[in-house]
Amino acid sequence: MSSGSSDSSGASSGSSGASSAQSSSGLPSLADGAGNGKKIVYIPGLTGVAFYSSVSCGADAEAKRLGASFETQGDPTFAVDKQTAVLNAVVATKPDAIMISITDPKAMIAPLLKAKNAGIKIIGIDGDLDDKSVMSTNIQSDNLKGGALAADRLGEVIGGKGTVITVDNQAGSHISDDRFNGFKDEMTKKYPNVKVLDRQFSGNSADKAASIVKASIANDSTVTGVYTLETLNTQGAATGVQQSGKSGQVHIVGYDTSDPIIAAIKAKQVDGTVAQFPLGEGTLGVDSAITLLNGGSVPRDQETPFLMVTPDNVDSAEAQKYIYKVDC
Repeated sequence: MSSGSSDSSGASSGSSGASSAQSSSGLPSLADGAGNGKKIVYIPGLTGVAFYSSVSCGADAEAKRLGASFETQGDPTFAVDKQTAVLNAVVATKPDAIMISITDPKAMIAPLLKAKNAGIKIIGIDGDLDDKSVMSTNIQSDNLKGGALAADRLGEVIGGKGTVITVDNQAGSHISDDRFNGFKDEMTKKYPNVKVLDRQFSGNSADKAASIVKASIANDSTVTGVYTLETLNTQGAATGVQQSGKSGQVHIVGYDTSDPIIAAIKAKQVDGTVAQFPLGEGTLGVDSAITLLNGGSVPRDQETPFLMVTPDNVDSAEAQKYIYKVDC
């Protein structure tokens, strides 16, 4: 992946390394109508999730500009068998390219290889396969950098001391491993007086996350912070801190956005969240597909930026570009 930099707003940016005239996606600019006659389908991990919906919004707008046909096809359940069934149905319609947010890095290899062998360009969005030869490119933010950005914010608001609880969905995810390792490494370097506890797992349940946070605070008076690696854990942590009567004393920094998280940031119940750029991932996915279909090349790994959304910038125009939306 390309190197990134951080500016004073908390945004972390990556460069795709492309030269000459570039679009906001980082690839050389494509002219209006460059995708005429091309058909692209996006398959999210599941439907009804703001991150994936934001990807669709960015992709749909860019496809319209380029004259390409675009649609989103998905299942409301995050499961390999459900996503495979959707993928197989999409392949049968013979699109030129498929953008996909995979449900599993191993199990989705075989069905996507079948799609590739049918002549379809495969564009990964927010997650790569273990077999790197299947996708033409994978577009996602660098979760090690995102974890470090979270550590910078949480270390600052807790004054560089105390104990931090970490709440994750489940063991075994490469993405969450990076989010945790990036956080812990950065905290160790910049705030050596902060103790980062091993992850506790909620099973993607806000109620379980609330219970974990409440119990941890009750059992350890040195707790000053909570780092949550996914949306529902952040929402649950906010509840857990409130139930503990520690609002303003125990600080929370999370990952990703939702309407409840943004409301909690505005209420200063959450001190910040690492917002990825799904709108930009959708735009870049379509740009990559059309570039490849027109005989061009794109980097195998493409990185999109972050923004640390805080009470200070949550209402800014910049933050609105990063905050995930269910509807375009």
